[in-house]
Amino acid sequence: MTIEPKIISKSKTGGVQTSRSLPRITLADYPEIFPKPGHKGFLAFAKTLILDNDQPFVLEPFQRLIVQKHFGKQPETLVLLPAGNGKSTLLAALGLHHMLTTRVAECIVAAASADQAAIIFDQMAGFVERSGLKLDVKRGIRAIYHEGDGPNRKPLGRIRVIAADEQRASGVIPSLVLVDELQAHPNGHLYNVLQQRLNKRHARMLTISNAGWEQQSFLHDIRKRAHAHESFTRVGMLNQAQVGSMEFLEWCLGEGDSPHDLRAVRRANPLRAVKVEDLKQRYESPGLMWPEWLRATCGIWTISKTQWIAEELWDARKADLGNIQDGDEVYVAIRAGAGIGIGIVSPRDEGRVAVDIEVIPPPPSGRVALRDAEHTLRRICERYKVKEIAYDYDQFGRSAELLEEAGLPMEQIPQSPKMLAIATTTLWRLISGGLLQHDGNDQLRSQVLAGEAKDSTSGWRLVPTAETAGLIALAMAVNQATQKPAPTKFWVVL
Repeated sequence: MTIEPKIISKSKTGGVQTSRSLPRITLADYPEIFPKPGHKGFLAFAKTLILDNDQPFVLEPFQRLIVQKHFGKQPETLVLLPAGNGKSTLLAALGLHHMLTTRVAECIVAAASADQAAIIFDQMAGFVERSGLKLDVKRGIRAIYHEGDGPNRKPLGRIRVIAADEQRASGVIPSLVLVDELQAHPNGHLYNVLQQRLNKRHARMLTISNAGWEQQSFLHDIRKRAHAHESFTRVGMLNQAQVGSMEFLEWCLGEGDSPHDLRAVRRANPLRAVKVEDLKQRYESPGLMWPEWLRATCGIWTISKTQWIAEELWDARKADLGNIQDGDEVYVAIRAGAGIGIGIVSPRDEGRVAVDIEVIPPPPSGRVALRDAEHTLRRICERYKVKEIAYDYDQFGRSAELLEEAGLPMEQIPQSPKMLAIATTTLWRLISGGLLQHDGNDQLRSQVLAGEAKDSTSGWRLVPTAETAGLIALAMAVNQATQKPAPTKFWVVL
């Protein structure tokens, strides 16, 4: 399946070819040494590939659908698929077929990281070695070339596997782009660079990825557009849409499906090799990370990568009575960064607290003006009996001085890692112990579930991000409120 040097270095009249005669080399000139191009050609080519279990690569129905869309009318295809469903295998096979059917192929495989790039490359190299393809594998630079040379002694084509964190896409004019695990790419930069260069060679782009997390996600934005599009349909566990020049496919559990129902989870994993027994073993493992189960096995998107609290636990703290009301005594804390988060906590009897937040989200560029935060705090003081407003001087020092001069009860408390560890522990104790209640508003829920915690030398603590300013402020306010005595109840005997 390759062009031998003695063939391609000569013209049909016996003369040496030059780079000027390169366009005369076509698949029609040497049909016996090329697989057929296109959809049907790939289906035939796949049967000649040998998997790592020494069995031939037999495409399953869902893989045939992906291949059909890839070779269809639209240049871009995006597929969301749970892990363990042959994603890397299919990408590797498509890349090799493309190089053997495209003159001067420039196939780019874009992985999330250097480690992931190595996995994809090893899959391709394994196919080459096991299937006897006459291709030259360059492991040191993660590239695969034709063994033969072109008329100007340059390779007839190549596959390059690059990582999104290596920034090696400058100057690339691809004939095919294969994107792996887009949800793990640091941003959409590499995707956009390659997508913008598809027209130069009428190239195609196939992206196959697992579900990810919503926070700052380029892939999630694409998914939202597909779900909102008029062409969106769902049949069984498959979502489909055609959005502009992109075909969208997604296998996942739906809103009415439970991630605890292993038979439903099995149906969301279209590869026949995925068995309920294997899913059960993974589900019952004491080392199971629930967000990872949702994303990688169920195809369900989570609010953050590693949630610090289960959704069910937070939702169980919703209460219809006893939440914060106008005129209540409250403790307030502010987190000021690109956006503003304000936590509001009202102590109750028996060590309980009712909580709420206010959030001023960051603008598209820059940061929120501190005068907006000052105005919000003044309004809160008009609405409640504010006992204390905790702030970090480095974030809000000058504004706090102005508010204190106006009579607001400002209290300087640094939001250092050590203090955040104390506040995180206090917040967790109240939530897990059933001592915290809220009214179930979506903004508060989103902030809490977007939080991530980590262990550090200062202790276990929430990690401040632009998306969790309200959560950090809430933790600080809860900690302050629980250090103060709760309102005293007076009993009157008549």
